Amino acid sequence: MKILIIGYSTRYLVCAAKHAGYTVYSLDHFGDSDLLGCADRYARFDEIMSDDELLDCLDRLNWDFDAIVLGTGFEYADLKGYRVLNNPPDIMRSIGNKRSFAENMRTLGVPHPKIYDIGDDIEYPVMVKPIYGVGGVENRLAYSRAEIGDHETESGTYLLIQEYLAGVPASVSVISTRDHAVAIAVNEQLIGTPWLTTHRFAYCGNITPLQSDYNCEMCEIATRLILKLGLIGSNGVDFLVTRDGPVVIEVNARFQGTLDTVEAVSGLSVFGAHVRAFRGELPEIDLELLSKTEYRSGFAGKAIVFADSDITIDETIVRGLAKEEARKTEGLRIMDIPQPGCKISAGDPMTTLLCTGSNRDAVLLGLNAACGRIRGLMLPLSQI
Repeated sequence: MKILIIGYSTRYLVCAAKHAGYTVYSLDHFGDSDLLGCADRYARFDEIMSDDELLDCLDRLNWDFDAIVLGTGFEYADLKGYRVLNNPPDIMRSIGNKRSFAENMRTLGVPHPKIYDIGDDIEYPVMVKPIYGVGGVENRLAYSRAEIGDHETESGTYLLIQEYLAGVPASVSVISTRDHAVAIAVNEQLIGTPWLTTHRFAYCGNITPLQSDYNCEMCEIATRLILKLGLIGSNGVDFLVTRDGPVVIEVNARFQGTLDTVEAVSGLSVFGAHVRAFRGELPEIDLELLSKTEYRSGFAGKAIVFADSDITIDETIVRGLAKEEARKTEGLRIMDIPQPGCKISAGDPMTTLLCTGSNRDAVLLGLNAACGRIRGLMLPLSQI
């Protein structure tokens, strides 16, 4: 089967699809080195502003493929005439809108942070988020009405004002058909980790599995919710594990960043399971395993390293990254490796680390140490 994967950054999908045995084509913006090593065909774009532009691009490429998988930045694309292995655009938009999603959670009786209108009697601090958006980079805390911002409309069109809750960020990875769903992993999320990013609420990786007493409860909530929303394929539910139990934060109706760690410890091809789900097939999962706080195959951690300052990737940096990649005996891999000449702005992702180990602490230690070595390779743009 030949699959075309479209997104601004598609490495994790392209390599997962290749490892699952598919012929893989990629239309992507960054063209990371490891992506090029997996893709059977590749084309790069600078910017695609509309569905019509994307359809024109596909016409020009004139590639022969069986299906399309839409990745980062194209989840809402409506590609009429093509077989697309994603949730329908209207469902994606509804779930992606954080305000309508919150209202849906209230209707379904699912625990979710309280949402405020701008005229409400607000209990500070509150979390302020864009209505649409992923990754958490633009999320922030507000301690007063003034800090919420004057650009908030009376109906909350542009910003979501959400109750702030403390807890452990987590997620459940789910594979679903139209009629059935199964949880395949429970993950700890790394949010705003200081040695990875300066963005306080940015998603910057995860560890699989999560060590929590609430794993079974979260799996039950996640699978029930995915079916209620009518989602198919690989989908994820983000939670915050508070002192009162798990609270749903959002649903990712698409492939999640946890794909790398889930595949590393479960032995399951998440991409292959996603494709088969569109044929009505579900993987067989050891549900008892999901309730445990450690897996027989150990732990896997993913860390996204964000740039401290503007940098340009030169040959010295590429060689240094290759040296890090050679440390595979330590359970470490370097992924999303940029091409020489690539310019990365301060605050943007530079590269991704994957580390496996026998326990959570060993994985975190390996990721932290590798992150420090990689930062030592990087030079400010002004010094190049």
